Amino acid sequence: MYETIKLDHDGAVSTLTLNRPPLNLVSLDMLAEMADAFDVLEARTETRAVILTGAGEKAFCAGADIKGEVNADDADGRALRDRGRAIVERIESFPKAVVGAVRGWCIGGGTGFAWTCDIRIAGESAKFRAGDVYLGIIPTWSVGMVRLVHYLGRNKTLDLLLLGEDIDARRALELGLVSRVVPDAELDEEAMRVARRLASGAPMPIAAIKQAVRAQYRDSVAAAAELEEAWAQRILPSADAHEGFSAFLEKRKPVFRGE
Repeated sequence: MYETIKLDHDGAVSTLTLNRPPLNLVSLDMLAEMADAFDVLEARTETRAVILTGAGEKAFCAGADIKGEVNADDADGRALRDRGRAIVERIESFPKAVVGAVRGWCIGGGTGFAWTCDIRIAGESAKFRAGDVYLGIIPTWSVGMVRLVHYLGRNKTLDLLLLGEDIDARRALELGLVSRVVPDAELDEEAMRVARRLASGAPMPIAAIKQAVRAQYRDSVAAAAELEEAWAQRILPSADAHEGFSAFLEKRKPVFRGE
């Protein structure tokens, strides 16, 4: 079905793999296929959590295809930027939890994909770079120059973007760019374990938390509070809330249906 990505399902967990090894470079076709895949995943009721990863051992995603960018006309360049922004937006606002599983290089647009995931797991081989300045360009997918300051704060953001140095997995963990670091051999297993835990949670509260956290930095604390109350009125009387309380009292695992 797809030429630049793969989409696999394992029960409630779906995996979207960037599939242009060895570097999994981003193209217009990849962005279009990713957009379609996220539509499929949102509509697939069985999917409760998504893993986003890259094929092979060398890179999660080493950014956009530089040769393609250099030879692109103005229209294609704008299309690549617009579609890149749209995918970043899709990942961050996706109503289901998204787990990023990163091994090897994660550069440029690859960081846009990885850093907007809800939970970010890095293998020990992971290396991150936001070195656009040293290519004579700027980051243009609304992550480095738009979101990163909200994720990390002013000083760490400037350190990353102005110096453009390679950041290994342990340093990325210290900065908060990733949630945890595991040996490469355990990355897929850990990503699946985390995704299955997320998939076992109640779908509406996961969507609510993602939406309110996003609103707090994009809009205001007041907007986030309004969302909190709107979701509370919807969720607290729900069948899943009743199931959660009942399961707790009965000392069993809850079975949430998203209702």
